[in-house]
Amino acid sequence: MKIYHANIVLPNRVIENGSVTIEASRISRIEAGAPESVTASDLDAGGRWLIPGLIDSHSDAIEVEIEPRPTSRFAIELSFAELEKKLAAEGITTIFHAVSLMKQNTIRKARQNETVYALMDSIHRLAQGPHLIRHKTHLRFEIANIDAVEAVSALLRDGKIDEFSLTDHTPGQGQYRDLEVQRRLLIEHRHFSKKEAEQMIEDTKKQEKLDPQMLQQLAHLANTCGIPVASHDDDTIEKLDLIHSWQAEISEFPITLEAARYARKLGMRVVMGAPNLLLGKSHSNNLSALDAVREGLVDLFCSDYYPASLLHAAFKLHYDLGIDAPQAFNTVTLNPARALKLDHDIGSIESGKKADLLIVGVSETKQPLLQHVFVDGSEVCRMNYLTAHHQPALKR
Repeated sequence: MKIYHANIVLPNRVIENGSVTIEASRISRIEAGAPESVTASDLDAGGRWLIPGLIDSHSDAIEVEIEPRPTSRFAIELSFAELEKKLAAEGITTIFHAVSLMKQNTIRKARQNETVYALMDSIHRLAQGPHLIRHKTHLRFEIANIDAVEAVSALLRDGKIDEFSLTDHTPGQGQYRDLEVQRRLLIEHRHFSKKEAEQMIEDTKKQEKLDPQMLQQLAHLANTCGIPVASHDDDTIEKLDLIHSWQAEISEFPITLEAARYARKLGMRVVMGAPNLLLGKSHSNNLSALDAVREGLVDLFCSDYYPASLLHAAFKLHYDLGIDAPQAFNTVTLNPARALKLDHDIGSIESGKKADLLIVGVSETKQPLLQHVFVDGSEVCRMNYLTAHHQPALKR
């Protein structure tokens, strides 16, 4: 089939009023202007954007889908199927389910060891069956989880982890460098009393952590298996030097501009949360994604805790911040593909690559109107907005 009359976003330029030909599951031809002929199976994009499918390197959505309330837990098969419908409707064609492996005795059941092991197995199994989008796994390994080393090593060797990050949520550093942020989270969101929150913080400060040599061995195993390694909530030069020496190539959510600059200096790709960009601030009072963008320090965005934010972030970069379309859309397509070693197959509109494509219009307020979603050349989602007039890809 052909998709024509589209503003096609390539890695470094835009073809206006161009067309893309899809054969089987891949892009076979990209050309300027209208095709010589069209058939009933071809699709008129109506002057809208044609961009690659979004790649989300870090999404907590699966945890919320399974356990939307502390006392309500749904089966993985149901949660998996319902979540991917939502993700497809947000333009996410490749998802890295970020599953947090805290400790067996952690309060949230979704993050306890046995729960996470079963979830990783289930995601791997379900991804092989009928699905709308591509499903990958991102294991967030808490470095105080001493009992999980053997099981995590097995998951890495068995190919059930597609991205591996090392996290440390000890109070007083990293994400919770500001202890008041953690107190508010525990009291207002987790419904702890003030006394319980203080006790939780003090107990967590004292917890034992894995020694650096063991962490280095896990990172080395991941690298040996071809699995990208990421740091998390970087707040010091020393931490970055250490994890970079373990061949980590991704810095997720650096806490300060200094940390982001240093990660870049080391050659690491910097990831920020799309919700942070849309809200104009970090929910933990850490580095603003907007400030990091203005400093030219952000390589890619992830949806973190809000899947809808990914497409909106790219549009904000282009329409509100004046960043050219290829550079803006690359932050949610090609750059994640490169960071996660998938760019040979997906992440950009190029001949020979998988036809993961989005057709997106623009509202009068310059919000994205996602209308068609293709994965492997097949349309998996279509939305018809009830508008009174045509909405092409408006110019900035």
